[in-house]
Amino acid sequence: MNNRLRLAVIGPGRAGGALAIAALAAGHSVETLTGPSGAIPPELAETRVKQANRLSPCDLLLLGTPDDVIEETAIRLASDPPPARMAAHLSGFASLARLEALEQAGLEVGCLHPLQTLPSPRRGATALSGSTAAITARSEKAAELLRSFAQSLGISSFILEDRFKPLYHAGAATVALGVATALGVAADLFEAAGVSFSQSRGLATQVLENCFEMGPDQALTGPVVRGDRGTITGHLKAAEAVSPDLAHQYRLLGRTAAHRTGDRREAHKTSDDRSESRFLS
Repeated sequence: MNNRLRLAVIGPGRAGGALAIAALAAGHSVETLTGPSGAIPPELAETRVKQANRLSPCDLLLLGTPDDVIEETAIRLASDPPPARMAAHLSGFASLARLEALEQAGLEVGCLHPLQTLPSPRRGATALSGSTAAITARSEKAAELLRSFAQSLGISSFILEDRFKPLYHAGAATVALGVATALGVAADLFEAAGVSFSQSRGLATQVLENCFEMGPDQALTGPVVRGDRGTITGHLKAAEAVSPDLAHQYRLLGRTAAHRTGDRREAHKTSDDRSESRFLS
């Protein structure tokens, strides 16, 4: 490839490891530095460097460490600055301020956050192509380097202001957790009914498509949206018979949907009365 980059990845876990594996496949050169556990994906075994001061000169230093230790890692690296043009962390939440020590040491700084679920380095590497990523950078030069790197992995990108990162990341977390949580409740209900959760794949896929084509609120359907209280009461009674906790989870999802559809009076009810005459209560 014409714009082959030299990368160093500190913390080749789910995010860092996924990007490192994908980068190797795309023709970039990669070195990795593991954390205290020493764990490294087998695909990256030959890229391992034992100490930071042994890293080769690189175009981009990626910090794949947990959010809480980004700043600590940056300060430690800045005491003996690595031979890198730029350093970027991979957190969708953390501010660029956490890389201040490296910036003061003369490196360009930024953030590249893949807006994708990365359950493992291998699966994550496969999922990256076709996804998007948020880029936050101090300069256009830094943003362009991150944009070019992302593009080489098949990732489209968008610029995210540093001050909006907490809101953005809350949205990303809601997609990842909310969808899986709702499907988890559904899976429990299907299982109790003796139906394989896999039977709902077509429904789930179409609902997701509708959300992006119509908008999430317009894609809401079902008895909560229609206000079919008798049906909802029946759902709750059936779920309660399986598990009070399962009924409670269904109720919470229903209240959120009711709130989204404008039935705020019903959505905000706090009574624990579970009689059939009460909607989602």
